[in-house]
Amino acid sequence: MFVFRAIAWLFIALAIALLGADAVSSLENGLTLRTTGDILMLFGVDGMALADAAPNGVSQVLGATVNFFPWAILGAIGLLLTLVFRPID
Repeated sequence: MFVFRAIAWLFIALAIALLGADAVSSLENGLTLRTTGDILMLFGVDGMALADAAPNGVSQVLGATVNFFPWAILGAIGLLLTLVFRPID
């Protein structure tokens, strides 16, 4: 239980860090919102090629995920995990 709560809070912390990075970039260069594909390219992974290589149904989900904001994805997963694995009295 503790491990899942720690992972949930780690996801939330990463989401806040990514949102903060977008905020700082927006202050410097105007409105800047990175997609998950942009973040994956920093690690040398082509997200769209990965989505295109997947089967049809999975390809559509991966394509939508790669074109969405990573802070929203990680924040939603982290929030869901914190609600599911909350301590019960």
